[in-house]
Amino acid sequence: MDSQVKRLSGWAVFDLDGTLADSLTDIARALGRVLQNHGRSPVSLVETRDLIGNGPRTLIERAWIATGDPADHDLSHHLTLEYLREYRSNPRGGTLPFPGVQEGLRRLACLGWQMGVCTNKDGHTARALVEELGWGNWIKVVVSGEETVRKPDPLPLHLALRRLRAPAGRHLFVGDSEIDMQTARNASIEGV
Repeated sequence: MDSQVKRLSGWAVFDLDGTLADSLTDIARALGRVLQNHGRSPVSLVETRDLIGNGPRTLIERAWIATGDPADHDLSHHLTLEYLREYRSNPRGGTLPFPGVQEGLRRLACLGWQMGVCTNKDGHTARALVEELGWGNWIKVVVSGEETVRKPDPLPLHLALRRLRAPAGRHLFVGDSEIDMQTARNASIEGV
């Protein structure tokens, strides 16, 4: 059995939003509040899903364009900070693990897999979410977009693997978006 477990073990890094956790409702809620605070109409869940990718600032910039004129650099910065305050006020209000995630992470941990998260979400919120969802014993590393460059640059994924002390080979990056798959390709790591 030990040799079988060793053969099955490795290092897996996961995207967070849309891969492990369904956080769309909470993201849309915070985004909607920011839009309404500035006289704009909130966007639907489907529209929000289409706007997500490349972190909170890009989300805000895309939403601003979708609901009117684009925001300049200073306004984008201000709106991003406002969005983060709104989101952090209740980051797990409606966020739940996708079906099977809890059991899947537990099983991988039992098989000896070392696991981390690489996300464009801000680090404070990502770490809090991992803990609140009960994954802190399994997810040992969280690398966020604010610590380094954002995905699809390979640097955050390489950093997560380095922090996991992963030797060459047997690496896996699991994500739900084209940005995630591009990140895996850019890092020369298997992406699923």
